[in-house]
Amino acid sequence: MDTSQEHADSAAGRDSPGWWPLNGLLHLGRAASIAVGDVGQDHIEFHCFRIAVSGHSGAYYARVTHYLGKAIRLPDSLGHQLDARFPNADEAVQHARFMIASGAFKSVQRG
Repeated sequence: MDTSQEHADSAAGRDSPGWWPLNGLLHLGRAASIAVGDVGQDHIEFHCFRIAVSGHSGAYYARVTHYLGKAIRLPDSLGHQLDARFPNADEAVQHARFMIASGAFKSVQRG
C-alpha cells in the first residue's frame, strides 16, 4: 500500500469536480455519441408549440412536447402521424411544422 503524500494528493483529487480523467471520459462519451449519429435534442418553437428534434444513428425525428409552455400528451393517432424518420433534422422539423400548420393539433389547442 502506497501511503506517500503524492498518492494521497492524487486520491483526494478524484473527489474534486475538476478531476481530469472523469472530465476526459465525459468528452469521449459525447464524441462517441456524435460519431454514431446521436445528436442529442434541440427545441424549436412554432405557433406556440415546442418541437423537440432528436437523432440517432443518422435518422432524425420530431416530437411536439409543449403548447403555450405546458407539457402536452398527444393522442396515439396523432403521435403515429408525427412519428417518422428523416435523413436530417431540418426535414423532421419541417414535417412537425406542417402538421401543426395543417390543423392536426387543434384538439390539443382546445385542451
